[in-house]
Amino acid sequence: MKITFTYLTFLISLFLLGQSCKKNSNQKITATTVNATIKANELYQYDLGSFGFEDGATLSRQATHFKISVLEREPISGKIIYKYAPALNYIGSDEVEVKSMTGSNGSSPGTTFLITTIKFTITN
Repeated sequence: MKITFTYLTFLISLFLLGQSCKKNSNQKITATTVNATIKANELYQYDLGSFGFEDGATLSRQATHFKISVLEREPISGKIIYKYAPALNYIGSDEVEVKSMTGSNGSSPGTTFLITTIKFTITN
């Protein structure tokens, strides 16, 4: 009985997972890579563009060697700016991934997704 229950639970979980992973045919996903060379201790800013109130961006993969690595929304323009500064005196490479979403109409999720990978080369 215990094995049957476990097997049934597994099948139901698998079915629900499959349903939640179905791709919405209206969604558009774009990936872009930005290569940035900066000097040690220098602040870098990347403008992701303007976003509506329901739209936005998140750090899906945080940088490793950072003093500052944040997303900030400008309240008036709606622009989202990614700001990065390497750890104090760090020289080498680092990388961050930002996922952003636009196209929300206020009652449904956004339809356009952008994955931006920023690859840093930090020099002396």
